[in-house]
Amino acid sequence: MKYNLIAASLIFSTSVLAEDNFLSSVKTFTMNDYEVVWLQDKKFPAFNASIYFNDGALRDAVSGLTQVTFDQLSSGTSKETEKQIAEFFDFYGASINHSVTHEYSVFNIKGLTKDITPVVGKVCELFNDATYPKFELDSYVARKKSNLKNMVTSHSQLADRIFRKLSLAGTPFGTDTDGTLISLDKISSSALKERLTGLSKARKVIFLSGPSEAKEVVDVISKKCQWTQETELAANKVNKPQEQSAIYLVPVPGANQAQIRIGRYLTKQEVEGKDDQFQFLSGFLGGGFTSKLIQELRVKRGLTYSAGAYVSMQRDYGRAGVVTFSKSETASEVVSLVRNILSDMENPAKISEEEFKHQQNHQIGGHAFEFEKNAALLARMINYRHQNKDFSLMLAFPDKVKAMTPQALSHSTSEVYPWERMTVVIVGDKSLVQSLSKVRPVKIIDYKDYL
Repeated sequence: MKYNLIAASLIFSTSVLAEDNFLSSVKTFTMNDYEVVWLQDKKFPAFNASIYFNDGALRDAVSGLTQVTFDQLSSGTSKETEKQIAEFFDFYGASINHSVTHEYSVFNIKGLTKDITPVVGKVCELFNDATYPKFELDSYVARKKSNLKNMVTSHSQLADRIFRKLSLAGTPFGTDTDGTLISLDKISSSALKERLTGLSKARKVIFLSGPSEAKEVVDVISKKCQWTQETELAANKVNKPQEQSAIYLVPVPGANQAQIRIGRYLTKQEVEGKDDQFQFLSGFLGGGFTSKLIQELRVKRGLTYSAGAYVSMQRDYGRAGVVTFSKSETASEVVSLVRNILSDMENPAKISEEEFKHQQNHQIGGHAFEFEKNAALLARMINYRHQNKDFSLMLAFPDKVKAMTPQALSHSTSEVYPWERMTVVIVGDKSLVQSLSKVRPVKIIDYKDYL
């Protein structure tokens, strides 16, 4: 009885917290020709502005061009050096950062509301007058190339990079948004200025959080940023992934563990309208210590320390995967167990009622915490806006989870994780060939081809 009361209170608090602090505080309107999404927050005299650009790495003439354009935006203008620009933002206690995906880009500005005019004005100066000095660009490229070459010592990072490339083969999304050893050498100051001009013409939406003064950000942008709303990145259609017949083994020196990545990309048709089902599935599989993968791989067998799963969605495609590692001698056992776990979950009779109910309560109870931090909430709202989904869908998750059944979970598993379409990448010792070949034929690839 006590357990049920706790679960009920968590469900109630989730819906109340979300309703009181999220949708009721969000205003969407048009201001100075910009669509604005404002999350009202009166707690502090500070603002957070996230400018969404409907333009991303898909438009790169050279891999990594958009990422470098943003990375080096503050490297210098015709009037100021990189050091002077950094000192300016330090003086105001403001910060700028950015993120680039294939489908869109986001530029973030944080500061005090009293400093909106100088801080946002300075950002506009960067977009209007960035010169991308050659000596700064050369230094940046040298650092980036050094980091790429040293990736062989970070097996987890290397596995993620190679897995993305292989699992998205045949789509426009497999290229590296941060560039390669070859592409970085092809990026010039003139190419960056041209790309910045293209970004300035992209359709934009301004996401704000803070008190009413935060809306002054839009006024400053309208007056000082030489932006237009001319272009929009067209949608891309991808075909279903092909069947997979091999395990890709990436031998690396000094490996005493095996990094394991298993997954595939999803088409828009496969993910459309199924966010809640797939979010529950990823949490059930790898969303914490009580998740299926952790219980089977770590608690029961001691084969790994961590294991996670994800089903993430963009506008035109999605990705699903399992991320874990193990000792070299147990790598093949882990891969086989993941395959068997996914296979068993396709049969609702093999999902225990206790396990299912626990995950329902766990995910419903944790839902409220997604609304705690404005920066994370804005990022999620941007992703929803990019996919043309209504913000109210964020609040539907608890009710959708309560209505779910083991049969629905099994159906989602069959849709998302069909073993014959799963790409398997292992970064580890070359001696793994013999054991892994018992699971699937092994194809050895050179990590240097993916840097």
